[in-house]
Amino acid sequence: MITIREFNDTDAAMASVVYFESFRSYLKERMEITEPQPAEYWLKIMRHSATDEYENISFVAEEDGRIIGCISITAALKRRLGSLQRIGVLPECAGKGVGKMLFKAADEFWRKRNMRKVSSCVSSINPGALKFYTSCGFHVEGTLKDHFFEGVDEHQIALFY
Repeated sequence: MITIREFNDTDAAMASVVYFESFRSYLKERMEITEPQPAEYWLKIMRHSATDEYENISFVAEEDGRIIGCISITAALKRRLGSLQRIGVLPECAGKGVGKMLFKAADEFWRKRNMRKVSSCVSSINPGALKFYTSCGFHVEGTLKDHFFEGVDEHQIALFY
């Protein structure tokens, strides 16, 4: 059974593997690192933090004690703008609905904080991700040419509440 819960510090090493394998699945030879980042790298990024103006949180998908997916999101509370920073699912777990389950947790978080818009971006070389985002209600707002890599565009996407 797959469960979604808030990220905790002991998840960092497995979350690193999830993001590494997920990104490598579409970046292939463009991947700039050859192994997952140290757990400490992800602790700073994924820990829950909050101020009067911003809140950052991450959720993980767990199956049989193993982290198989992660999502990291933010909320600019005063401006009511959310951001989906990154989402990843182990390639061997694709098609199980893990991404949708993670997005549902994010969506509930944003709705509770009364966000008016959520933004993210998706690489043009990852059409499966664009299909996923549009199935969650996102629309392409624009495209940045040659954004992260030469010859690879980045689609700016948004979801309005």
